[in-house]
Amino acid sequence: MVIRTFLGLFLAALSLSGCGAGATPEPAFVSGDSRNRNAAELFRRGERAAEQGDTVRAEQYLSMALDRGFDEKKVLPIMLRVCLSSSRLRAALNHAEPYLRENPNDRSLRYLVATIHLGLGQLDDARIDLNHLLRLEPSNANAYYLLGVLESSAHVQEAPKYFRKYLELAPQGEHAIEVRSRLTDLAVRVDLNQNLAAPSEATLVPIVEPGGESIGATQSSQVDDVAWFGRSPKSTDSGPSSEATP
Repeated sequence: MVIRTFLGLFLAALSLSGCGAGATPEPAFVSGDSRNRNAAELFRRGERAAEQGDTVRAEQYLSMALDRGFDEKKVLPIMLRVCLSSSRLRAALNHAEPYLRENPNDRSLRYLVATIHLGLGQLDDARIDLNHLLRLEPSNANAYYLLGVLESSAHVQEAPKYFRKYLELAPQGEHAIEVRSRLTDLAVRVDLNQNLAAPSEATLVPIVEPGGESIGATQSSQVDDVAWFGRSPKSTDSGPSSEATP
């Protein structure tokens, strides 16, 4: 699965989780607390590096800020944004999953984590997160959309029901046009698969051997393949028979 295919999903998920928000206000320093001051300075540097597109340096500064106790809720959205913008999906997952385990009801983050799993081809993990999300929020149209995308690769016949549920919940949603197109494509694929799976009803024409004996279709498994092209296997003897005719 090509990572770039899911770039739009990542950006959408980031906006849903608030990760696309503007820069965080300058943190206040606690007088005399050098640890907090250092953490805040590292966070500020990471934030500035992210704004400049230096994603590697941004992740380094933000990680150090976390190590020094800076607020994870402020760091994580920027951390995920810099990782995803540079297609470092595993790094993003490594940052997101520990926080999600501590905050299992964070619906936006769970959707984002499911999207990352899907981008990495981890379909079972993505399915688990999406089903968990739907238990928390049964009317989450985007979760149904992502399940439809997932099952389009894994179980073609299951995908349409998720896409139809998405259209039921969000008939004018941002994915509505795409979903209708996908439903048409899936219908063609399902019909094609059914046609290919249907047994063929070929008509077997009996072949008459030189001796006049007719070989029926029930005997076909014992006949040399060459016979089914209208001729019998040639004799391997190159000369006349050594037995005299009485």
